[in-house]
Amino acid sequence: KEKYAALHLQEAYYCYARWGAKAKTDHLKAQYSELLTPILQKQRLELNAIDSLNSLTQTLTSTLQSQTQSSANLSQALDFASILQAAQKLASTIELEQLLGDIVEIILTNAGAQKIALLTPAKSQWQLQALAELGGDGNITTQRQTQPLSVVSLPVRLIQYVKNTQEPVLIDEAKTEIPGILEGYLLKHQPQSVFCMPLLNQGNLVAIAYLEHATTKGIFTPNRQTIVAFLCAQAAVALQNAQLYQHAQQSQNKAEQALADLQHAQLQLVQSEKMSALGNLVAGVAHEINNPVGFLKGNIQPAQDYVQDLFELIELYQAKKTDPEMDIEEAIDEIDLAFIREDLPKLLNSMTLGVERIREISQSLRTFSRTDQEHKTGFNIHDGIESTLLILKHRTKANEQRPKVEILKNYGELPEVQCFPGQLNQVFMNILANAIDAFDEANQGKAYQEIEANPNTIMIQTSVIDEQVQIHIQDNGCGMKPETVERIFEQGFTTKGVGKGTGLGMAIAHQIITEKHNGTLTCTSELGQGTTFTITLPLLNM
Repeated sequence: KEKYAALHLQEAYYCYARWGAKAKTDHLKAQYSELLTPILQKQRLELNAIDSLNSLTQTLTSTLQSQTQSSANLSQALDFASILQAAQKLASTIELEQLLGDIVEIILTNAGAQKIALLTPAKSQWQLQALAELGGDGNITTQRQTQPLSVVSLPVRLIQYVKNTQEPVLIDEAKTEIPGILEGYLLKHQPQSVFCMPLLNQGNLVAIAYLEHATTKGIFTPNRQTIVAFLCAQAAVALQNAQLYQHAQQSQNKAEQALADLQHAQLQLVQSEKMSALGNLVAGVAHEINNPVGFLKGNIQPAQDYVQDLFELIELYQAKKTDPEMDIEEAIDEIDLAFIREDLPKLLNSMTLGVERIREISQSLRTFSRTDQEHKTGFNIHDGIESTLLILKHRTKANEQRPKVEILKNYGELPEVQCFPGQLNQVFMNILANAIDAFDEANQGKAYQEIEANPNTIMIQTSVIDEQVQIHIQDNGCGMKPETVERIFEQGFTTKGVGKGTGLGMAIAHQIITEKHNGTLTCTSELGQGTTFTITLPLLNM
């Protein structure tokens, strides 16, 4: 295929000349002199290395002007430079949408046509991808549209013939020796010049370009056919590269979406397993506590009755027995019967209060570990917060290193919220536990008295604003950097040391609030001042 070989070899020659590879250009001249005839003609130019195609144009122009006054030669040099610039533009475009528009505009500009249509294969049918037309004012109108070949106003049989033969077809004055292609569109509109060109890359048909001039015959001269063939060859390579790039981008997007779906499923699985394990553990503990607590609760009152009966019996005995034995008197004095009468009821009452406290703890544990059903249920937000604080009480109490963490509450009047209580409690647990962790980190290296002078404080505020429940949990810990705040809800991100954090807690909390409850969870923080988490839960449509 000498014509295509000539195009590629000529382009290679100019590229080597631009790079200054003189040995390579000499080799090409020696081996392919016939195919390089347009270059190796009488007025040949020595092409040295240049910085850009613009300087190439200037070099060609100035050299030809100095050697000849032929306007034809100068025009050819300028045309050649502009064609190289057009080819470079096609080669440098990788975005498919932009490239399709560039192809039709560039070929239309250099071919002398009035109209160009670019078609590409899509599965089992061909589709129109871009259309450009030259208006009477000299402006080019480009349309990017995707339509099946069967519904567009184009010569279908001609395009199918080029598709099957992969050879260009030239039609002048609506005359051709190819049977059967002059029908439909061509008979109706009778364009005077028609040129249909396949875009081939390594023998593969990438696209088809259909060009026409409605009123002028003989527009597509051999030189213009060569130019169109050259530009189509460049466009085929660029088009296939752009399609491969688009497919790669789509594959990357699919992979990223698959990864996001996997991470989302992982969060849900971790959340489910975590809540299930914690719920089973806490519920089991609560159940085991309830059994002895119920036993104690049921027996304290009878014990109090029995004690009262014994005291009454002793009083009756003392009233009837005016002269008790000496050893009985000594025993009464030894056990201090009067004190027992006064203190034993108090002791039993204290036990009753202790049992009630244990029952409250058990109830809080069951509230925190509530097993969420498939549907939301009414829940008192304050009960959830209180149950969480109770479970964390051992961490907020004073110890040898620091005073207790002050828990300040400013609860508003909240209605019951339709939600998944167990999941909300998990959110409260993550935020409050992280605040305590931040205190432990900030307290390192500080004296007890220094911490006591500026005590660790967590402020919890609740309110209803614009049909939304708002929960603010604010600490006066060490705070976070802006870049940390930006990533706080990112899966896998943690500010804790190795082995101390999974990077899932806040990601799960964010998912619970935003996806499961249609709410919002935001974080604001200032380094050295503290952090505030704000939860909003809609009262309607939850």
